[in-house]
Amino acid sequence: MRKRILKVLEAASVAVVMTCMIRQAVVFVELEQQEMKNTKSATNKPLDVIMHDEEQGNNSTIKLLETDIIYGRDWWEKPTVIEEYKLIFFTIPKVGCTEWKRIFRKMMGMNPWIPEMGRKGDELIQNPRTNNLTTLSDYSLADAEMMMKDPEWTKAIFVREPKERLLSAFLDKFVQEDSYFREKCCNHHLSEDELKHCNDKVGMADIRYFLERTQNCQDYHWGLQSETLDEKWWPYINFVGYMHSLSEDARKLLKSLTSVNDGITAWERVGKTGWGKVGNDGFMQINLAFHATDANKKLLEYYNEEYEAFVQEKWAKDWELPYYHFDKIQLF
Repeated sequence: MRKRILKVLEAASVAVVMTCMIRQAVVFVELEQQEMKNTKSATNKPLDVIMHDEEQGNNSTIKLLETDIIYGRDWWEKPTVIEEYKLIFFTIPKVGCTEWKRIFRKMMGMNPWIPEMGRKGDELIQNPRTNNLTTLSDYSLADAEMMMKDPEWTKAIFVREPKERLLSAFLDKFVQEDSYFREKCCNHHLSEDELKHCNDKVGMADIRYFLERTQNCQDYHWGLQSETLDEKWWPYINFVGYMHSLSEDARKLLKSLTSVNDGITAWERVGKTGWGKVGNDGFMQINLAFHATDANKKLLEYYNEEYEAFVQEKWAKDWELPYYHFDKIQLF
């Protein structure tokens, strides 16, 4: 009888021990699952966001400085800010910048056409003192930095194939509007003989002289597009449009911008109509860039193998920057 009681007690003890072990195991599994869940929620971001964070390192280490190009540049092409659409737009000369500034005025409730017409009107649209557009430098450094880093803000830029853009600058600022190049590059920095040679060349269709002279006479019309922003700010650009697909990309951008006031897109409000010669076209829906066949034909009128190689060397960074891509036009 005593032996039987001892066996029963022994079996009961084993059962108690086993129960405790099972409970401990259950608790351990639950804790482990909770830890995994917490870890997962801490990194539960889209892959592109994670990669962006890794590329940026700690984005708190990226600081906006007064000397940064995007904030401190002393020229007309300062980035435009439209708070209603959470847009920061970086204009580049010879990439439709005049037309973009017209639609920005319209997005801000102003007449896109300043009363003066012709070239004078274009200058007033471009000049930040007369176009009444808000620029990034109108904000404090802290606010401007916050907007640049906020993923809810669209940071947009349009770029152009460098050989096409340089030809456009040459024809516009050297051949047609030759006074611009004379004032900019035929100046007191040259010797008397060089000054005479410069003035003699300007206005002529001599692209070789233009390309060589621009190496010592910098200007945003023919400068590197890749230097429109400081290198540290390029990763924050989240919309890149191209001149060769201007109609499609302009429409895509404007459709993506939604008013914080009423939810209406910029395309519906100001882009869908009201443009063109008679005012019934969409914004940029008549492409200002050359068609591919026309572009090559036009380029071949002015470039030869030597000039093409010169441009590919001196403007190489515009093809190499990883934040956009051009299919390089190879003429020769």
